[in-house]
Amino acid sequence: MRRAKQRFDQAGARVVLVAMGTPAESGAFARKFSVPFEMVCDPGRRLYQAFDLEQMAPLGFFSPSVALKGVMAMAKGHGIGIPVGDVSQLPGVFIIDSKGTIVYSHYAADPADHPAPDVILAALAEV
Repeated sequence: MRRAKQRFDQAGARVVLVAMGTPAESGAFARKFSVPFEMVCDPGRRLYQAFDLEQMAPLGFFSPSVALKGVMAMAKGHGIGIPVGDVSQLPGVFIIDSKGTIVYSHYAADPADHPAPDVILAALAEV
């Protein structure tokens, strides 16, 4: 996402990330990974619940697809940090128009299930 920041800016998007950490934890994460987007701290997971984001079943961590995605991330140089918040909480991506209507949603099947920036930008182009 951060590599596509300029493209999101050109599309007129306001990207806001939601983190389960406290402001201090989220700030440290943003600095460590040079996150160029706004972050909202939601340690109580109220936004996750409001958007009906599910939690992964305990055995989901042992599924071959999750393990493979973890190995692939490590091969690209992405380490595994100390988890903050509920590690079973699944992420999502939403595009909300200026009227507050959700016009695109992606509910993750596992913790590493994120749509590519090109997919999100294509959805933005349709708004």
